[in-house]
Amino acid sequence: MSSAPMPQGSEGLVEPGQIPEHVVVLLLEGGQRFLAKAGEAIRQGDALAQDHFLRRVDAILKELNSRLNHAEGGELVANLVRLYGWWAREIREAGAQGDARRLELVSSQMGEIRGAWEVVLFHGEGMSESPQV
Repeated sequence: MSSAPMPQGSEGLVEPGQIPEHVVVLLLEGGQRFLAKAGEAIRQGDALAQDHFLRRVDAILKELNSRLNHAEGGELVANLVRLYGWWAREIREAGAQGDARRLELVSSQMGEIRGAWEVVLFHGEGMSESPQV
């Protein structure tokens, strides 16, 4: 990090990743990107690439789950644990069956959750473009 003074008017800006919720948004965006790539691999019959990208999504889901405050999160955390578990099962089954449509459904749901976090974090202003699925 540099110790240069911040430009005038940027005192309230925060670097990406400094807010834990921002990391969640970035993880969900990454999940969507890898799901899109896994779907492409399924359609092209590339089992090696499919496995690679589905493993990346699985790692993202594990990271999302690890970031939850299980001790104090209450019903919201319980619901997110169930959602992440359902996504993981859908992704495994979609990969086993070669069903790119199921991956698109999970990606769409990730986009909805990501969009909700963006509204919370940025008062309705999206922080990035949605990946093309």
